[in-house]
Amino acid sequence: MPELRREVLERKLSFLHQFLTDLEHYADLDPDGRRREHYAIERLLQLLCESAADIGLQVLKARGYGLASSYREVFAALAQLRVLPRDLAEGLTDACAMRNVLTHLYDVIDLDRVCGAIEPALDLYRRYLVWGQAQISDTAP
Repeated sequence: MPELRREVLERKLSFLHQFLTDLEHYADLDPDGRRREHYAIERLLQLLCESAADIGLQVLKARGYGLASSYREVFAALAQLRVLPRDLAEGLTDACAMRNVLTHLYDVIDLDRVCGAIEPALDLYRRYLVWGQAQISDTAP
């Protein structure tokens, strides 16, 4: 089985941490301020999802899992392998569904939904960051 590349995972976790830190700034804004800054918020939500999926892919790769075809598959596979708690996997899948809407403009973007996603995203991705850091702890230096 391939080994988890510690330096790669640490770098990806560092990106996730930075995106969380950047998103925290927008949590302090009132609703009007959030609406004015919605493009930045949207981009950070997208980056959080993508970096979370990258981290998950590294863990799957280390466990001998083939390349996942979607973000949904990454988180579902981690849950199926009992590596990632199911509730966290489901939350990440839902968050990445919003990323798809934002990235591909499948629909009209609901600014209230985007602006209301900040606190749930902070909670979700902080939990995922802790999980990712534990993956490093579980590997040999």
